[in-house]
Amino acid sequence: MPPSNKRLKCAMAENPLDSLNLQHELEIMQGEVEAVEIRRSSTEKCETIKYRPTYRAILAKKGFLVKQTLGSGSYSKVKFAFNLNGGKDVVAVKIVDRNKAPKDFQQRFLPREIKIWPQLNHPHIVKLLDIFEDYRRVYMVLEYGEKGDVLRYIQRVGAIKEGMARNWTKQICEAVRYLHEQNITHRDLKLENLLLDNNHNIKICDFGFVKVDPDRQLSKTYCGSKSYAAPEILRGEPYDTQKADIWAIGVILYIFVTGKMPFDESKGNHGVLEEHRKLNFPWHKIKKNVSEECRALILWCFKYSFSERPDIHDVLGCTWLKAGAKMENPENASIEGPKPITRKAETSGT
Repeated sequence: MPPSNKRLKCAMAENPLDSLNLQHELEIMQGEVEAVEIRRSSTEKCETIKYRPTYRAILAKKGFLVKQTLGSGSYSKVKFAFNLNGGKDVVAVKIVDRNKAPKDFQQRFLPREIKIWPQLNHPHIVKLLDIFEDYRRVYMVLEYGEKGDVLRYIQRVGAIKEGMARNWTKQICEAVRYLHEQNITHRDLKLENLLLDNNHNIKICDFGFVKVDPDRQLSKTYCGSKSYAAPEILRGEPYDTQKADIWAIGVILYIFVTGKMPFDESKGNHGVLEEHRKLNFPWHKIKKNVSEECRALILWCFKYSFSERPDIHDVLGCTWLKAGAKMENPENASIEGPKPITRKAETSGT
């Protein structure tokens, strides 16, 4: 992972040459081009090549010096970059390639993300700092999560202690309450979309499947990750988007305290739905005991019928979350053995 924002700023403040080198690198990158069209003459042995600025050049002209890749998908990627617009901050830049993105995503989901994300202002939601586009791509300049995503963290250390799980779950729930009170649902809550700042606080990101619904109508759009999907989504039935977010929070909390996925996606939808009904979790096999209050919250979030599932205010008011345990230092979190958590397939939108 790249060094933290704070360390980068300190290093450049101490060594002005580093800042000058970055500025020089930015100027060079502004002129970077790529070949987009090659025409060969049928009568003469010559060819004409047409060039255009690369995505790095587009960003460089706006003062963003792109460095390494932080993450990538089938039609988007996230880059680490220096923001040299009068300062020396670091940012993440999400780049969506319109040539690769499905039409349905571009027509329905991307416009929502572009409209809603910039309006969100919460300490546990990644800030969208700027947004612009060119002939092919959409660029979202984001607040940088210095400590990476929670998936990588859990893969590295395994299950976390309950005090830390409580703190993180409460931060997630406070952000979700902020969204739900505005009739906004995330619909893709998962470890990959939870970033950590330099103090190991949670920040929710990626609003590609966000939905605004003041009338609270049941949704028929099935999106997000199957591993975090509520049973009504796997059954292909209309669902309450807020209650689907609650189910995903239950999955996240289970992973926090066990280091494992609650349901086996390899069994297919039918097999997973059976596991949803039974909720036969092997608590006795977990190396570190999970308190009854924590288990109760997980099972409450996993109510098979969404009408019986708690809303976000219920979750925040539960006994376990209201207990005021102090957060353990994440750097000293104990390792709980195997790390089976992997990135999971996403459901297809309809």
